[in-house]
Amino acid sequence: MIMGWPFGKKAGNRKHSKIDSLPPEMKATVEEMILDGSATYSEIVEYLQEHGYSLSVSSVCRYAQGYVENMQTLQIAQQNFRSMMEELDRYPDLDTTEALVRIASQNLMSALASKKDEDWSKVGVDKLMNQISGLTRAVAYKKRVELQNKTDLEAGADDIKTALWTAMAKERPDLYRQVSAYLDRKTQESGT
Repeated sequence: MIMGWPFGKKAGNRKHSKIDSLPPEMKATVEEMILDGSATYSEIVEYLQEHGYSLSVSSVCRYAQGYVENMQTLQIAQQNFRSMMEELDRYPDLDTTEALVRIASQNLMSALASKKDEDWSKVGVDKLMNQISGLTRAVAYKKRVELQNKTDLEAGADDIKTALWTAMAKERPDLYRQVSAYLDRKTQESGT
């Protein structure tokens, strides 16, 4: 299921930090310490001081919050992509749009069902209705396009059949009579 939608926070752009200016290997070490929880912010500050870099605990804390949020957003995006690919593997005739609509619908229903009464006061009804409306419009648009494509395809096939029968009757009347007789026979057999 698509995670973080429709009630997730929108991830903003992270501000530039002194940690971003560190050499790549130092920055990677700090990020690893943040993610695996192996050190407190104070310990990270001490580690940086030992290597000649001066940062405050609040600076490390702000960076960590933004970094963790960005990592969570990335993980959610990766999970959503895996979910979509699993849905497409399960239903090979499904196109990407339909897979996304299915996953979004499943997630929306799960999110709605799991909301506690006190959570509903935090949900913007206008936002929720817009998201539901958008999902409904996407499904309706997709069905309309599919129907139009099917109608166009059927019209094209009818034109080809007409052209084929006309050409066959004109150029190969013997073949036209044989195919017509065959089709008549098959129609009678299936009708009995």
